Amino acid sequence: MKVLFPTIFEKFSFGILRELIKLKKAGLKEIVFLYVIEPEKVIVPKTGELLKSELEKEKKKAEEGFRKWQLLLEEHGIEASYHVKMGKAVEKILETAIEENADLVILGHRKRRSFFGILFSSLGSTALTFIKVTAFPVLVFPSTFKEHEKVNIFENILIATDLSKNSFRTIEYILKFQPLIDRATIIHVIKNGEENPSIKEKLSEIESHLKSSGIKEVQYKILHNDEPADAILDEAQNQNATSIAMGIIGTHEEARMKYNLFWFGSVAQKVTDDADIPVLLVPPEREAKKIEELVEEEE
Repeated sequence: MKVLFPTIFEKFSFGILRELIKLKKAGLKEIVFLYVIEPEKVIVPKTGELLKSELEKEKKKAEEGFRKWQLLLEEHGIEASYHVKMGKAVEKILETAIEENADLVILGHRKRRSFFGILFSSLGSTALTFIKVTAFPVLVFPSTFKEHEKVNIFENILIATDLSKNSFRTIEYILKFQPLIDRATIIHVIKNGEENPSIKEKLSEIESHLKSSGIKEVQYKILHNDEPADAILDEAQNQNATSIAMGIIGTHEEARMKYNLFWFGSVAQKVTDDADIPVLLVPPEREAKKIEELVEEEE
């Protein structure tokens, strides 16, 4: 497994790195680091002049940080390499994920606790923007993430499914981390008053599939709530879950994708934005190169 970890060395980044080392048990072999230098930091707005001294300063800071991280990973038998690029973060992350053929992209998401921070939290977020366009699975760590020495983030996972095509892709992807999973809770949220007899049968099939794949303890629950994101977050807290996994888009979004390639389900967005534990998001089938071209056009 090869992981791409873009970072600007936030305070919580090193805690994420230590958590990633635990993925070695699930087949992690290499971590590729990426530091993106924003053009605004090294280019004079009015003249367009490149400040070479500032550019070199940014590169040196990143290289020194990554060399320290490389030494740590070598101690654990994990390969490491790094890129330093200048440009828009989302574009460069997608570009590097394609170049490196990454299996998973790791992103940090700074949570905002003030009133205005919460109001505008989904605006300008690299993590939330990247999720909207990614063709790669993404694991988002909130800035409130608390690292635990003995517990890994997949130990007690909450899997949210709406039984859409994308959610079944998520189930299969989760099995990559089976060696780390002790307990999995599958939840399906339906609006109050709705009922479908086939739901229990489908959830039971997923439960059996996960058990037969080697996960020790699996259960499923049907929740009634008009706000799926709230139900997912509340159940994660009730189950003392160590992470949440879900598809980026659901049943309704799948239909809308015919008209909008970048449709991003509001449920996944809200869960990612509000969760205090890592969220694993699996995208629908998308052609990475095509998305890269469209993102470059928008830039």
